[in-house]
Amino acid sequence: MMMKTVAGVIRSPTQWMRPQRMTPTRQNNLLHYGLLFAALFLAFFWNIWGFPLFDLDEGAFSEATREMLANNNFAATYLDGEPRYDKPILSYWFQALSVSLFNLSEFSLRLPSAIASCCWLLVCYRFALTQWNKTTALYAVLIMANTLWISIIGKAAIADAWLNLFLTLTLLDMWRHWQQPQRSILLRVYLWMALGLLAKGPVAVLVPLLVSGIFYTLQGEWRRWLAAIFYLPGWVLLLAILTPWLWLVYQDQGIGFFQGFLLDHNLKRFSDTREGHGGKLWYYLFALPLVLLPFSAALFTLLRQLRDVCKDLLTLYLMIWLAVVFVLVSVSGTQLPHYVVYGISGLLLLFAHYRDRVFRRWGLIFPLMFFVLMVALPWLLVSAASQSHKLYEQEMLARVWEVVGTPYIVASIIALLLTLVVMWLPKLTLAAKFVAIGFVQTLFVFNFFIQVMAGLQQQPVQEAAAVARQQSNKSVVAYGLHMPSFSVYRDAITPKQKFPQPGDVIFTDADNLIKLQRRNPDAELELLFDKGGIKLVEWHNAKPMVTN
Repeated sequence: MMMKTVAGVIRSPTQWMRPQRMTPTRQNNLLHYGLLFAALFLAFFWNIWGFPLFDLDEGAFSEATREMLANNNFAATYLDGEPRYDKPILSYWFQALSVSLFNLSEFSLRLPSAIASCCWLLVCYRFALTQWNKTTALYAVLIMANTLWISIIGKAAIADAWLNLFLTLTLLDMWRHWQQPQRSILLRVYLWMALGLLAKGPVAVLVPLLVSGIFYTLQGEWRRWLAAIFYLPGWVLLLAILTPWLWLVYQDQGIGFFQGFLLDHNLKRFSDTREGHGGKLWYYLFALPLVLLPFSAALFTLLRQLRDVCKDLLTLYLMIWLAVVFVLVSVSGTQLPHYVVYGISGLLLLFAHYRDRVFRRWGLIFPLMFFVLMVALPWLLVSAASQSHKLYEQEMLARVWEVVGTPYIVASIIALLLTLVVMWLPKLTLAAKFVAIGFVQTLFVFNFFIQVMAGLQQQPVQEAAAVARQQSNKSVVAYGLHMPSFSVYRDAITPKQKFPQPGDVIFTDADNLIKLQRRNPDAELELLFDKGGIKLVEWHNAKPMVTN
């Protein structure tokens, strides 16, 4: 009989054919990387193809990318034929590449954000691994991936995932440079700031400079900080990355881009209220716990221990990061929940590091109340419809029970029950319970809740675009309504028109249709599409709208 020898031990062929028992280390590695993969896939990639683009932001980014490819103009962006000054170019380039590879769809438009978010969390994983340990690194990813607003950003066809990636790379490398000053690390800081500028603008430089400046000053090392921020090779690298595109956009749009982007979409957005998104100084006191769901309570526990934990310099640095962003967005004239996300990466790393201290049983009330609200959502929306004074909102919300259906009700009840079950599982640590509930939240939000919201707000726009696409030989204009996803889905520019003309096919909503009829009582308007407050009408044989 043939025999095999391994490390001096003779085994028969039958012994080699027996299944080998998996070692505990290998089992732990499989669980570790399996959870890592599951968290990233479910948070950022699962079902990114399964619901329409949301207006305003997703529609605007996607239509600008569509026009970029249609016009073969990769220097500057346009939205419905007009120059778009809102954001720099980088995220559009990534979207254009994705669309070129996979054709125009929700999947291809959202894929770059999913990839950026995955990289963002892996950067945090590596940082936690080197600063603390492997278990903390895993918890960092599990917590971040299942934080409500991070998963929303990761599935949205916008620039914020890229900005958060480069902000995180910048600030974490700034910490590494504090620990071990090296020119290579400092050059990387300038590289990330340059890419952040290309992705979103000055915030990619302002936040890191403020955070590092405050930290270095508190440590009495302000001279080191000045030496770092006036590092000439770094500025040469930054300008070398930025200047080619700045020259191209100047050639295409002239000084208009710089005036529109820097003055209107940065300084005025900070000083004035834009697009109705105004707030108060206390706005983020309520928005931040919502953004952090289901881990909201850990914030309050950490703040109560702030004096003690900030004796650790890394903790102090990461909390300064949060504080700088929180103050900046709180005093801004324009406020949206996702603005505060720019400061929470460090906070969530601390949640992972101090997981045995910051997660408390009472904090489970936050995810529990979230799912109670999700169960009650249909009735809350019906109530909102009865209280709204806008006809568009009344007609949109009148479709609640048409959109919700039995699957949503069943899923929301199951999610609530699963949360209750996890709360009482005796073998799980509190940190593990919060993570498990986070998985439930992620699966529910992006399989059921998102479908309700998209069905109410975006499905009528998508269907109206399909009808308008059949009117390819006619002039299609938008009146009193700015929903750029309409142009994406009909694959054509839809110019905004204050004074539509006879023969136009007009995309509008219920409130603006009434205004149009009042201004032109003799107009013959044929209704081509009517659903959820979205109207598509064709204007036949009438004098143009009066301009007074």
